[in-house]
Amino acid sequence: MHFLETFLWGFMGSAAVELLSLLGFYYTRPIRLPTRYSKVGFWITRAMLALLAGTLAVGYEIEQRILAFNIGAATPLIITFMARGLRQAPLEAPQGSDPSGPPPRSEPEPAVPVKKDEA
Repeated sequence: MHFLETFLWGFMGSAAVELLSLLGFYYTRPIRLPTRYSKVGFWITRAMLALLAGTLAVGYEIEQRILAFNIGAATPLIITFMARGLRQAPLEAPQGSDPSGPPPRSEPEPAVPVKKDEA
């Protein structure tokens, strides 16, 4: 598959996501479109995202149309995942510990009630 065809399939996958979102508003009564659809900035940003989707499909060297379409549709998730990885510093394991062990608990341990001596 030529790189331009790969790019277009990725672009169409990204555009299909927005079309599906837009279609969802037409199923509601009364039809009320969000104000973002009337803003030029939204459409510029959305077009840039679709261009990026096509570029990702080419960058991954996708040779199948449906896979290029899927990459295009998944581009927002891919970019979000990459951005999260850049914002969070990797956790450093204490010396002598196994880095592949379980992650640290996010919840505090429950307090154990202390019984008073009855004398």
